[in-house]
Amino acid sequence: MTATHAAVLGRPIAHSLSPVLHRAAYAALGLGWSYDAIDCGADDLRAVLDARPDWAGFSCTMPLKHAVLDVADEVSDAARQVGAGNTLIPRAGGGWRAENTDVHGIVAALDGLAFARCTVLGAGGTAQAALVALARLGIG
Repeated sequence: MTATHAAVLGRPIAHSLSPVLHRAAYAALGLGWSYDAIDCGADDLRAVLDARPDWAGFSCTMPLKHAVLDVADEVSDAARQVGAGNTLIPRAGGGWRAENTDVHGIVAALDGLAFARCTVLGAGGTAQAALVALARLGIG
C-alpha cells in the first residue's frame, strides 16, 4: 500500500502555506494525496511520528529543525553537516530518515549567479543550511 498522507510539522503552524502549495501540486499531478499542518513542538515530535508510521513524510519547520536529528533513526550527510533537518521520510524497514533539502534548494537557486560574498541573516536551521550551500558554491 502506498502512503498518501503527508504534513508540515511545527509550532506555531497555522500560518503555514505549505498545505496550500502541496495540495495544489498534488491536484495538478492527479494525486489523491492529503497534506496537513500539524501543531508539534520538539517534545511532541516522537509521539507524532509514532502515531503515523504509514505516512509518506513530513516537512519540518521551527522549532523542529534540530530536534529531527535526535528522533530520526537515520540522518543524511547533508543534515548532519548542517546540524539541522527539514524533512523526515520513512525508511523501508521502519523508522524515519532526516534530510535537509534546504541546501540543495539554495544551491539550485544561486548557482550561476556572479558574486563572491554573501551575508546571511539569522541563526536557525535555514541559516545553517544557507552557510553550507554558500560554501558548496565557493561563496564567502
